[in-house]
Amino acid sequence: MQWIIQFIVHHRNLSSLFLTVMLSLWMLSGSDARQAKIARTLTMTVFFPFQFTVAQVARARNIFAENRRLREELTSLRTSASFLEEQAAENERLRDLLGFRESLDYTLLPARVVAREPSQLYRSLVLNVGKNQGVDLYMPVVSKDGIVGRVVQVMRHISLVQVLQDPSARTSVMTKRTRSVGILETENGRDFFIRHRTHVDVQQGDTIITSGLGGIYPKGLVVGAVTTVREGVDPLFKKTLLEPSVDFDHLEELFVMQISPQWTVLRGELDSVEMEK
Repeated sequence: MQWIIQFIVHHRNLSSLFLTVMLSLWMLSGSDARQAKIARTLTMTVFFPFQFTVAQVARARNIFAENRRLREELTSLRTSASFLEEQAAENERLRDLLGFRESLDYTLLPARVVAREPSQLYRSLVLNVGKNQGVDLYMPVVSKDGIVGRVVQVMRHISLVQVLQDPSARTSVMTKRTRSVGILETENGRDFFIRHRTHVDVQQGDTIITSGLGGIYPKGLVVGAVTTVREGVDPLFKKTLLEPSVDFDHLEELFVMQISPQWTVLRGELDSVEMEK
C-alpha cells in the first residue's frame, strides 16, 4: 500500500490525469442529474482532499529544500565572516610589525611561523624563510615585543629557530637603568632569571635589554622586565626574576635580523690581516 501512495505522489500529474479520465467515462455513462451529483461528491470527497494532500507534500518538500539551502548559505557566511575576522586581525598585527620594522636601522626579513616543537613547552620553531631568502646561521629572530631566539639550522626555504625558552640558550643582557650586565637563564623554560652580584643596583620594574656582548643580538633589544629580586640566599649573588616581553605561546609573524654574528666579522678581519702578512 505504501508503494502505491509513493507512486501516486511521485507521479501525481499522471495519476490525476488517469483518475480524471476514468471518472469522466463513468460520469458520461449516467444521466445529467446523476453526473452533477457525482461531480459534487467527487469534488468534496476525492479531488479536493487529494489535491490538498499533494500540495501539502510538495510544500513540505520545498520547505525542506529551502531549509537545506539556507543552512548551506549560513555555513558559507559564517566561514566568510571567520575568514574576514582573521584577515582583519592579521592586518592589525602586520601594521604593528611594519611600525616596528621602520623603527630599527637593521635589515629585517619578515617571516611566518609554520611549525613548532610538538610539546607543551616548545624550545624551537620553524620559519618559512631560509637560505634562498638570505637567512644564515645565528641570525637573531625578533618580534615587535622583543627578542625571540636565534637561527640554529638553515635550509633552502625554511629555518629552525632556538627560542629563549630553551634552557641551553644563554643570553647576555643588561639592566637599562643601571647598565649592569648579566646572563639570562632558565631551568624549565618558564621562569627566567639573571644572577647579579649582591652590590648591583636592580629593582622591580627595571627593563632588561640585550647587552650586545654575546655576539648574537645587537645592543638594546627588549628582553623583559624585572618582577622580583631575591637576596640573602647566596652571599655573593642575588637572583633577579623577570617576565619576558614576548608571549612565546602566541607567535605568528616574526622578523629575522639579517646581521652576521660579531665573531664572524672579527674572524674575517683577522683572516684579512693574516693574508696581508
